[in-house]
Amino acid sequence: MKNTSISHTLKQGFSLVEMLVVIAVIGVIAAIAVPQIGNLTASAKTARDQRNAQSIASVFAAGTAAGVTWTVTDASAAADDVVAGKAPADGAFVGKIFRVPNITGADLTAAKTHLSLSTDGQLIYAP
Repeated sequence: MKNTSISHTLKQGFSLVEMLVVIAVIGVIAAIAVPQIGNLTASAKTARDQRNAQSIASVFAAGTAAGVTWTVTDASAAADDVVAGKAPADGAFVGKIFRVPNITGADLTAAKTHLSLSTDGQLIYAP
């Protein structure tokens, strides 16, 4: 008489064919997922650059309203000025430094691509 209990069946393990099928399925899933992860990384970098540009433009506008005199020869110089920070010479915000912290190097360069100067000399976010 054959012993066909569940415990006897589980002790035998998986066959080679079953293991190959599982490995093939995992390979197909990985082949689909890897390019999507690369796209997400690029999208995240673009979103970060746009967010940094918006922060720079926002601080520029707030500083201008408070009386800060920014360098406005071009958008790049204005962005550098905002990242470095300045304080107004007089008024209610004397001593308050208007700047965007922690943006340097490649992040600043990438953010500058989303900035431009308006006709009235304001730094604006231009996606």
